[in-house]
Amino acid sequence: MRDVTTPIPPESAPPKKTILPGVALGFTIAGLCIICLWPVGLVLAILAMVKTGKPEHAGRRGLAIAALCVAGLGLLTIGIQAAIAIPNFIKFQSRAKQAECRSNLKAVFTAARVSLADDQPLVSFEEMGIEPGPRNRYAYVLRMPEDVIPVGAAFPAIEPEAIQAALDQAGVKPGVEGTCPDCVVTAACVGNVDNDDTLDVWSISTVDRTAANGETIPLGAPYNHVNDVRQ
Repeated sequence: MRDVTTPIPPESAPPKKTILPGVALGFTIAGLCIICLWPVGLVLAILAMVKTGKPEHAGRRGLAIAALCVAGLGLLTIGIQAAIAIPNFIKFQSRAKQAECRSNLKAVFTAARVSLADDQPLVSFEEMGIEPGPRNRYAYVLRMPEDVIPVGAAFPAIEPEAIQAALDQAGVKPGVEGTCPDCVVTAACVGNVDNDDTLDVWSISTVDRTAANGETIPLGAPYNHVNDVRQ
């Protein structure tokens, strides 16, 4: 009588482990803090999902799903950061543009004081040596309408009527009042820093003034009557 042997089926091989899902999860978590790592984490998460779809790597499927979920959270985080950062960047740019006006008005004040000290007539910007340059964003006003430096050709022009309306709305009256050298010199600048309908209005004077809100404006200090950055 022959011995009957029953064949024993081979044991199934244990599932292989891959480090890709763990690496993907690490990069996506890091991408929440360091934005430049987020795209790398997203790509690795997608590759991990593909790889763990094979039976031999199925044991790491959970990590791959977690990495993909964190990548989606990262996209939401980037959107929130962009919503905060972009308006702040635009405001920063607009304030940097306002520096042109402040700088040139201070130059007008200095030139006016020198002219008064030398007992020279304050006839025009040209006589005082004021030249903002070919790329000025602001129109500069000493007297309306005869002594106005228009906006540079590189930027949209502001019509004299619009300049006058902005000055009237801000309560600014540029000009030379009284008899020099005891006269009062007030100059202004009007510009559009963010391409909306509101015009930015600044002024400077050789005497102390009081703003519409009661604030004291020292002589020689540029004052922002209408802030186009906030409106």
